Amino acid sequence: MGMSHQQLDWIADAVNPALICVFLVCGVAMLRGNRGRVTALMSRAGIALLVTYLLAHINHWMPLWAEHRGFPSGHMTFFLTLATSFFLLDRRSALLTVPAAALYGWLIVFLGYHSWLDLLGAVALAIPVTLLCHRSSGGRGNPEPN
Repeated sequence: MGMSHQQLDWIADAVNPALICVFLVCGVAMLRGNRGRVTALMSRAGIALLVTYLLAHINHWMPLWAEHRGFPSGHMTFFLTLATSFFLLDRRSALLTVPAAALYGWLIVFLGYHSWLDLLGAVALAIPVTLLCHRSSGGRGNPEPN
């Protein structure tokens, strides 16, 4: 017995909220006792999420590429922005986020929400912009990653 489309849709909808909760909890736990680092990391991640959200949705709001209105995937852009910020917090997070990104990407393509091209666009947008947001906000861009 397989999962229904509705159940898979629920999983797809839950991925990004779950990742942000894990990121926030881990960030606070790892940087406990240094409120300045927590604030800096979360602020940089928040700025990166805002910037990538806006850039990912320009084509949705103004049809710049009418044949590919889902380009780049906002879902995957959000995920990869968080995953990149998480990686800057703790490199070991990639053990969770890289396989999860592959599964999440497959799921949103399988459900018909995005194409593989949309996902590649998200990779090209989210990772460099997130790194830039963390770097340009001062210092090395990360609070002594593990």
